[in-house]
Amino acid sequence: MPSMTSQERKQFYLKALEDQRHLLRDAIAGMSAGDLTRALNVATAIRVLVHETGNSKPLLKSIQSNYRGLRIFLRLPPPRPACPPGIKAVTFYCPISAAVSTAGVVSLITTIDTSEYEQSTLGEWWPNACMLLPGIGPVTRKELVLGLANKEGGAHVDAEQMPVKYRLLMGSEFVQFKINEINLGPLNVARLVAGKCGVELLDCLDRNFPVPNVA
Repeated sequence: MPSMTSQERKQFYLKALEDQRHLLRDAIAGMSAGDLTRALNVATAIRVLVHETGNSKPLLKSIQSNYRGLRIFLRLPPPRPACPPGIKAVTFYCPISAAVSTAGVVSLITTIDTSEYEQSTLGEWWPNACMLLPGIGPVTRKELVLGLANKEGGAHVDAEQMPVKYRLLMGSEFVQFKINEINLGPLNVARLVAGKCGVELLDCLDRNFPVPNVA
């Protein structure tokens, strides 16, 4: 069978981009409706688009060789609190964007408040810490997304090779919700933060690769 021409290869990758954009958008919509298990689909799509290893090339690199320079919003951590002399503050950072209904359904908020972000690049966004939790430390987007995709069932389930940090993250009870005296228990911060990462990447795709007009 003859190999693809350069034009055929380009069209193949652009079609794959539209497929992944659709899957990412659909998963985010599911999280917005309260189905937080769709974070697994979000993580898998992010991995396909941006994760690079010695044996595999991310989809975005197949489309644009300098994909790491694509512009994306990077959420800014809050400033450290002012403390009296001699007192050290311990700062925890967990940028959850969630709404809770009176029925106790937790859903992802999918808007981006640009006042909380700065323009950055995909190359900085991917390995940057997206949360800082007590007893765990900083967790990067790469660690979070690959944990969901490769360990928790996005594309693979693996309890044996799970990093200690990610296991602690899964068991974290740092954030808990209560409504009308009803304790909803610990919130799955990993899935909510991963969902917000998906929102940020989808915005990046839409701005750098506008959706083609269909006649």
